[in-house]
Amino acid sequence: MGVINGQTIKIADHGEIQVLSYAGLLDYHNGDAIWGLSVAFRALQLAASLFSRESLWDRKDLFIVSNHPGPGVRDAIEYVTHCISHNRFRLTEEIKHEEKCTSTMKFEWRIDYGIHTHVINLRDNFVPNEFYELLDRLHTDQERLDDKKNFNEFKILLAKKIWREPITSSYLVNNNAVKDSLKECINA
Repeated sequence: MGVINGQTIKIADHGEIQVLSYAGLLDYHNGDAIWGLSVAFRALQLAASLFSRESLWDRKDLFIVSNHPGPGVRDAIEYVTHCISHNRFRLTEEIKHEEKCTSTMKFEWRIDYGIHTHVINLRDNFVPNEFYELLDRLHTDQERLDDKKNFNEFKILLAKKIWREPITSSYLVNNNAVKDSLKECINA
């Protein structure tokens, strides 16, 4: 189907084909969550490939459970799938009350498309521990003078890395059983 093509995603919207670009997502976002935008957009490119083997996937049949609530992740999901605005998006139980991003959150999504489900997660060790250490220090009394600057630079480096590396080596896909962390979602 050719749905992974550079920095675009093809998806149907009630039968109408949409070609969405990463550049369009950057315009849509209005923030600085470059890493969240990139990691989620690439995961959705992989989902597009998985769900479009026979015919192009369609927004009307999608439901997403996310194990990461960040604004970049959420904006990428909404921009591509419209799941948030159509109330077909949930956060996992363990993060639904989190106020800020932390190292305990995972870049992991369960994506349901009709009768098919894929769990897509960023491979272990893609993100260095130093990134998570910075993240956990921000907005605490342990925050250091250069932490915000270093964290923002780290986000840019990770975003570049996710685009540079092959998508199939950056993510793992488990379509046999839903991972424990994604079994429970809120129904609100």
